[in-house]
Amino acid sequence: MFLWLWLIGWSAFALPVAVASLRGWAPKRVRRRTSPWAIRVRGVALLVIWLGGLTGPLLRWSDLDSADASLLASVVQGGLLVFAGGLVAGSQLGEWFYRRAVQAQTVDRTEGAGGRL
Repeated sequence: MFLWLWLIGWSAFALPVAVASLRGWAPKRVRRRTSPWAIRVRGVALLVIWLGGLTGPLLRWSDLDSADASLLASVVQGGLLVFAGGLVAGSQLGEWFYRRAVQAQTVDRTEGAGGRL
């Protein structure tokens, strides 16, 4: 019974947030600081985390022994969490490089204009 409740609750919480982020929705304060592609990458990361939350119950329902299912679930969930973390870190790093490039372009434009805008 707990596995069914976990699947329903986890899907009801994580899946709508992931799909909304994948479609580009975010609160205004996040949209001011983050580009649309970074919001979508984080949506993909949320989908990966959602999938990681489903692996435990699905492996427990499989024909594996409970010890084997627990070991495999922990390895798969850990790998998916590391992958999702890499996606989020990569989007943050991309945002940082993008902001630095835009800042360098504005500095170059103001220097080329003789200090006038």
